[in-house]
Amino acid sequence: MAVIKRNLLCLRNKERLSVGEVILYELITDPSAVEFDPVSRIFDGLESVPEELKYYYESLLGVTSYYQHSQGGKGKYIEKRLASIAKTCSLNIRFSEFPLWLEHPVLHRKRGIFTLSALSSEEKRILRRVEWDYLSEQDEVIDIGNLLPAERAIVLIELKNRVDSGGTAARREIWTKKFRTLVELMLSSKGLFRRKKTRFSFRDLLAMYQYDRVELYFGILFNRKGQPATLDDDQMQGFYSASKEGFQTLIDFLKTFRKHFQFIEKDEEHLQLLGKAGDFYLRIGMLYGNQIPRKLFRKKASIAGLLVLRYDDMWLAQLLSIWERSFLLQYGQNYTTVFKHIMRKDETVRRHFDRLIEREGEVRILRKLVRYLLQHYPRKFLRKYCPPQWDRETYLGDVVQFVGAVEG
Repeated sequence: MAVIKRNLLCLRNKERLSVGEVILYELITDPSAVEFDPVSRIFDGLESVPEELKYYYESLLGVTSYYQHSQGGKGKYIEKRLASIAKTCSLNIRFSEFPLWLEHPVLHRKRGIFTLSALSSEEKRILRRVEWDYLSEQDEVIDIGNLLPAERAIVLIELKNRVDSGGTAARREIWTKKFRTLVELMLSSKGLFRRKKTRFSFRDLLAMYQYDRVELYFGILFNRKGQPATLDDDQMQGFYSASKEGFQTLIDFLKTFRKHFQFIEKDEEHLQLLGKAGDFYLRIGMLYGNQIPRKLFRKKASIAGLLVLRYDDMWLAQLLSIWERSFLLQYGQNYTTVFKHIMRKDETVRRHFDRLIEREGEVRILRKLVRYLLQHYPRKFLRKYCPPQWDRETYLGDVVQFVGAVEG
């Protein structure tokens, strides 16, 4: 086998990455050490596993517990990736901060995607000096939203990654707590926001920024097989009934506003409704899979196509980390430690490695560096430090790219 050029995002020049690629870059470069306490070692079987598997098993548990312990982190990546697609899209939209979003949509989006630490001093000053007061004790946060000024519409979506995310209790809570609170605030005629001495209801606020309709959705991205979710998937998994119950409860609540809110359309099977209060229109419903980008961005697109960035960083890093940690536990060193030790001693290796990073992993430079290492240091890169299914050249090439992605 020969050296294989991997498609590593972390070897790319960060200044030239798209917003979506920057989000993924930050996700995969946030390291965390994993240690096993004595109780964990016994519970996970580390003290009783056969000796020939001990190091690999401990490495497997250590590495995978880091990469796979947090489904929430993956969810945040998906939301950020979606928000990166449209410049009018933002994250973590708190009802009390609607004036900030409408007045400074670019700043609100930047904070949501990259967090407060990415803001400039001037941008932080704007946040500190927001002129709007929020007068209600009630508040809620919605996952993602998009401003569509040409349609005078705002789209808000609460997202779940899979049809089984959170279970039935989480489903009901979205409809009966979060959406109920949001609907109550949106339809209230009270002055919820204050600028200087003037009070604004939510509808007054929207009218000021020339919006007159809100679409509020509960969206589910994927089924249990990782394909775009559908209503049939939801019904087959047994979670649809919880949404239907919650949707009906929300309809009953809306009926209490009958003097101010008029139903225009109502589809209780597909969980969709449209109503109006004066000149304000409110649409509420359930979305599945590819329906989400159609409503959020007004474009026909595959949710998988929008979200998937095909890079080798995660799977390669995970496999290499398991093997390299296993060799480190067993022998006290591995190809990574050997390579780093040689780099400290050999200026030629440093020069090749620097060019590899500058040229974003160019395969010609990679092969030249690996060839040089194996020719000049054959007794350092021992066969026992290499997984049995790999040859030394291929494995060393992967390790060099992995180190370059970390240090580049």
